[in-house]
Order: sequence, then structure tokens, then C-alpha cells
Amino acid sequence: MTSGRRRTRLGPAGAAVTSAVAAGVLLSGCVHVVDGSATRDPLALPLGAAVSETDLDTLLLPVTELGDIVGSSDLTVTVELDEFNDSSAAMDDPDCLAAAFGAQERVYAGTGWTAVRDQIVREPGALNPHWIEQAVVLFRSDLHARDFFDESHKTWDGCVGSLTTYDTAQMPVEWSVSEVTAGESTISQMSVPETAVQGGCQHALSVAANVVVEAWACGEDIDTQASAIVDQIVSNIE
Repeated sequence: MTSGRRRTRLGPAGAAVTSAVAAGVLLSGCVHVVDGSATRDPLALPLGAAVSETDLDTLLLPVTELGDIVGSSDLTVTVELDEFNDSSAAMDDPDCLAAAFGAQERVYAGTGWTAVRDQIVREPGALNPHWIEQAVVLFRSDLHARDFFDESHKTWDGCVGSLTTYDTAQMPVEWSVSEVTAGESTISQMSVPETAVQGGCQHALSVAANVVVEAWACGEDIDTQASAIVDQIVSNIE
């Protein structure tokens, strides 16, 4: 598994959705939702089983399943990590790091996590129309995982409105951030570049047993794809 640090959603020209989102906006980031509800994988964990680190790799969705969710047949895994990211240098407001980037070291620090698996999936090339991140984080207990979920909800709520990130050339990217959509065990939020005509990124986070599942889905036709990703992963845990 490859290790290292990288900024998510930021391409060489500093945009974060896709070239299809708007003329003149380069997006390395970001997706068409599959009808129906998440179905349990026959190879999923036994019902009620505690999740261990050896289970984490099996929880991430295969590329073909991600392709069904976002409407692409050309996805490939471009990054695989077993450690967190540090995108804090790309943030204007460090208090909103959790709402702007996925699987962040500073966000998860001191929360009782024990292991992480993180993937970036997209089409080949610089102007890829879809960008996906899926991460599963193991915690010492169900309580630690639930506490992290609850704190994430509060943090995301505090970042509604607008926020600024910086691309690899340190140019600012302004985002419009939606209200949080919240359920008992899942939260989601849309962020859209202020220059984009359409599209954006959906961020979703869910808790199941002693695992937190986090996903980003970015692209021209985004609405609930990140939620679909976390729902499917959770269905294989519960």
C-alpha cells in the first residue's frame, strides 16, 4: 500500500471538480446516482461482528461498484494510503479542515482511531470528469466512533456558507458550502466552487459499529453519490 501525503480535490491548476463543470475551470475532482438502496454484499462481515484492522481493506468498494454509482466505466485507483492526509496548508480556516478535506490527520488526532484505509479513484488523465475518495477508519470502540461522528456534525455545521482552499500553486479557490443533511448515522454536505456553473463535490460521513466511513464524490453531475458510497460500505458492516 502506498503511503504519503497529498492534497485531495486539488488539481495542478487548483480547481477541484472537473473540466466539465464550467468553461475555464479545471477540476480534478469530482459524478449520476444509481437508483435503489444499498444492498448487503454476500462477502460482508457477519451481522453484529466487531470490525478489526484486517477487515478494513475488504470494506472499500471495488472500482466497478464505484463506477456504477458515479456513472463511469473508466475509473482506476490512483492513490492508496494506510495513513491520514495533512492538507492543513491548503486551508484558509483551520477550523473547517474537516469540512473541506477527507481523512485528515489533524481532524482524527486524539479521537481514539487505530487504523485507516484511504483511496483516491478517478479516470486517467489530468481532466478527469470524476474524482472519488473513500476512507474507512477503525476506532477503539463504538463509543469513540460515535463521538467522532457527533463532533463532525458540529464542525460541518460551523462551516456552512463559504470557505477558501488553496491549490498547489497557492491560488485561492472559493467554495460555497451547503447546510448539513443529517440522519441518525450519516451526515452529508455539498461544496461548489463559486465560479462553477454546475456540479461540485458531495462529502458524506457515516458511523457503523467501531468504524467511521468517509467519502467525497466530485464532478459535473453531483448530488448524492458520496452518500451512496458510504451507505453501501455501511451495509457491509451492519
